[in-house]
Amino acid sequence: MSKNKNPAEPPENDLSLAPESQTQVSYTKQEKEGSMKKVHFILQGKGGIGKSFVSALIAQYIQQEDPDVLCLDTDPVNATFSSFPALKVRSVALMETNNLIDERRFDDMMEEIFDTTSNVVVDNGAASFTPLSSYLLDNEAFSAIQEAGKEVVIHSVIAGGLAQDNTVSDFVNLTSQLPEGVQVVVWLNEHFGPIEANGKTFEEMKAYLDNKDRVSAIIRLPKRTENTYGNDLAAMLKKRFTFQEALGSDVFRVMSKQRLKIIQRSIYEQLELAI
Repeated sequence: MSKNKNPAEPPENDLSLAPESQTQVSYTKQEKEGSMKKVHFILQGKGGIGKSFVSALIAQYIQQEDPDVLCLDTDPVNATFSSFPALKVRSVALMETNNLIDERRFDDMMEEIFDTTSNVVVDNGAASFTPLSSYLLDNEAFSAIQEAGKEVVIHSVIAGGLAQDNTVSDFVNLTSQLPEGVQVVVWLNEHFGPIEANGKTFEEMKAYLDNKDRVSAIIRLPKRTENTYGNDLAAMLKKRFTFQEALGSDVFRVMSKQRLKIIQRSIYEQLELAI
């Protein structure tokens, strides 16, 4: 899918920061698929690692060619994704007030996914990860989506620092249960520290090597310089702007916009190959 080069879970507003130079993409598919609509699930059990940021990036990237992309936020605690006005995200209450799941609400969400003629982006929160994942797997929802003529893409965010072990474990547990044909895109978020174990990079870890045949792309989000790129991105996300809104506003000065363009380009070039 040809994209324009110019077109954001912050705490849970902690911000993932993109690299200063062109980032590296690991892409294992021989060629991109056709024009089949895709359903993107951002699934990870750890909170505060950038899931909503990733959801917003995917949504605004797709929005360039699919303005009616269906965006759903299932996070019952930190509805960050749905706070971006330009993305027209709808908040979906999958949990009852007593924190029990309501499977009929899951069914309603799935009907909406089946019925739409647009691409779909579904963000999950830490509280909804287990019930949503269990529902999708127990009801063979991924296969049902595929049978409806849509592709399924799972986005797994892996964070450095203290969150690394948990996020890697969630990646392994979920990926190992996915049916054939479901793509997995891994986002390596190094905002909290480098992603490594015993001197090994993620691609050298057993967790990746055992599941690499399921991974269609790896997107890297290394930490940027805080005083320039980092501050500009943080300011953009605090206002809940998309890149397009930020670049068209009077809020940012010329060089801030230049840095945002660089961030946008580095991420979008990776998304061009990944989705």
